[in-house]
Amino acid sequence: MDSMPPLHKTVQEEIRRYIIKQRLAPGDPLKPESELARLFGVSRNSVREAVKALESMGVLETRRGSGVYVRDFSFAPLLDNLPYGLMHGRRALSELVALRKALESGLIADAMRALRPESIEAMRTTLGDMRQLAEQGEPFPDQDRQFHRLLFADLGNEMLLQLFDLFWLAFHHAAPTTGGRSPMQTYQAHADILDAVLTGDPERARAAVDAHYVGIEQRVSET
Repeated sequence: MDSMPPLHKTVQEEIRRYIIKQRLAPGDPLKPESELARLFGVSRNSVREAVKALESMGVLETRRGSGVYVRDFSFAPLLDNLPYGLMHGRRALSELVALRKALESGLIADAMRALRPESIEAMRTTLGDMRQLAEQGEPFPDQDRQFHRLLFADLGNEMLLQLFDLFWLAFHHAAPTTGGRSPMQTYQAHADILDAVLTGDPERARAAVDAHYVGIEQRVSET
């Protein structure tokens, strides 16, 4: 028979269920440790361990002298751990790239419809910075990240942008620093995306996004 999970793990699940059942929102206080211990029929030490674990996951936060509160959702705890998961080889990194590619390719048509003139102008400026660096043979990770954020920012989906940032940061933690396309080729792939977006043709834009990821996939394959 499978062994029972540690008690503090069981208490973590009980606290999660309690938050959902009571419809607690971000910023709402949790009951005091002693009350939770009585509610779940466990020791205060088990509750304390469970609360610490949920803090590390970004579910709860302790405010000194005030108590424990439900925390607003964030991908930050996942970001802290994802690079370690990608250290186990090419497969995990390839799967991360495939997921990011699927999201961008699948959402590009919606992004095009939502794109504002100010965002297009900001993308052009970012492309100009990319080109200057590429002409010097320099990589441009920050501009790359900004370009993709601008492309999807007008959708107004903050969780999507957080997820894209998480993928980007995790990839640059784990991916090889060499290989793949040259800086100028990478710049041109981004310029092709913007050109395709401005035609108003979703299929052409989707093809440009997919072509951009060929270089990223090549970089991963050379890990």
